[in-house]
Amino acid sequence: MRHGAPAGALPTQPGLRERLGLHSTQGLVLLLGCGALFACAQIILKSHSLKYPTALIVAAAAASVFLMVRRKYDAAVFLTGFTLPFFIQFLVVQRDKQALGITGTFLVLLTLLATGLASGAFRWSRFFGCPAITWPVLGFLFACVVSMVNTPDRTLSLIALDREAEMLLVFLLLINVFSEAVQVFRFLSGLYLGFAIECGIYVIQNILGYSFDILGNTRFEGTTDVQAGRIGFQRGTFAASQHAPAEYFCVLTLFLVGVFLAGRRFPIRMNPMLGMLMGGGCLLLAAKRAPLAGFAMGLTVICVLVAVYSRRSMRRLAPLVAVLALPALALMPLLLLRTHQGNESALEERMNLTHVAWQMWESHPALGIGIGTYDSVKRQFLPDDWQGWLYTVHNRYLLLMAETGLFGLTALLAMYLAVLWQAFRGIVRIDPDYRPVQIALVGIFVAFYWEMVWHMFDSKQQNYLFWFLASIAVALPRVFPARRISGRAADGDRDEPAPLPAAS
Repeated sequence: MRHGAPAGALPTQPGLRERLGLHSTQGLVLLLGCGALFACAQIILKSHSLKYPTALIVAAAAASVFLMVRRKYDAAVFLTGFTLPFFIQFLVVQRDKQALGITGTFLVLLTLLATGLASGAFRWSRFFGCPAITWPVLGFLFACVVSMVNTPDRTLSLIALDREAEMLLVFLLLINVFSEAVQVFRFLSGLYLGFAIECGIYVIQNILGYSFDILGNTRFEGTTDVQAGRIGFQRGTFAASQHAPAEYFCVLTLFLVGVFLAGRRFPIRMNPMLGMLMGGGCLLLAAKRAPLAGFAMGLTVICVLVAVYSRRSMRRLAPLVAVLALPALALMPLLLLRTHQGNESALEERMNLTHVAWQMWESHPALGIGIGTYDSVKRQFLPDDWQGWLYTVHNRYLLLMAETGLFGLTALLAMYLAVLWQAFRGIVRIDPDYRPVQIALVGIFVAFYWEMVWHMFDSKQQNYLFWFLASIAVALPRVFPARRISGRAADGDRDEPAPLPAAS
């Protein structure tokens, strides 16, 4: 028996780390060293460009700096939010337009998991699975697997399935990391530092007329010329379509609306008024109609729910409108140009693309043609009188209905409704001072679901953003629970229920 152990206690078995004689830092260094050795070998054997060796040197330098940080777990939480807009990816398999790769954000998430387990901050004994959302997600993943019965290309389906399954891992990790308020604030501080930098980069891109990412890839989009009726749609550093930065600026600005309306300071190291000016201006520079309409819808939902559930915050609505009006007035010519530019032709193009999706669904209505295979088979389902532009249908719901059938669409809607319901349910379960922040999350998901009507929403960055905010929506009522107030609240808010029991 060890010295100081209670009488009658059984000796504990040493863990693997103790048997190997490794400290947590030594184990992390060994893991990173093995990973770097493997990456070097692959690059030497397969690389035909200086880009990948350069990226490896930069990654090794970043890992070295990270190892010098004393509070590695806290740094990993911060970096998880910070790296979202700065997209990098190491491709493992690429097939047509589908690519299986490891993103920089996912590597940071794995580092977060490793440091959390090594430091004891993340414990399986306290694992919170959030079954209200996890089960619908598993149902959707099962529908994706079943759709592979009809798939013409199993590799494409497995790549798409991996992308969807990764988001469940992201969600489960983050809701367990966000067990304390300090980790929520640290994550959001990183997210909004990245947001501030991305706003500056996006303005520079609009001035230069070039889109570029952090790997040095450039794409000429042209500058905006309102008098000539031309808009240059920049892509930020997301390495995705123009919808990704537009949606990013939309939802993060809506979140700042909730922070601005909150009755208590929300310490995310971003002044909400300055952030709304920056995000609102970049959203207008993005000039995408669906995110602009989604922002208006989300803001309307926020104002309505604030009037019902947090009436003391209504006194801040007038300053809020004034702040949001400033970038709108400054960029009014661009806004008017975009709202009147080719609306009918754009709608006609999108409606025309839906015909292919309906033809595809009619061929396999129950299980679909296989997750991830739309692009590879779309030409087989052209109507006889087809004319015009052929591309992936610009509607996530129709896209997944064609690929996974009614079974998959039902599971998808159940998953999205579960996320929205958890966000809405948290309004009366959170501390009244932070209630507008939870309300803002409901408006954000309304904006997300509207965007999905007009876009495929198939980039990893958009999915990361969605599940990051879903994790916040679940976490906030747990770390800031409401207290029961007898009778009618003095400030006009509704009565709060008793705090939720701690997750076990």
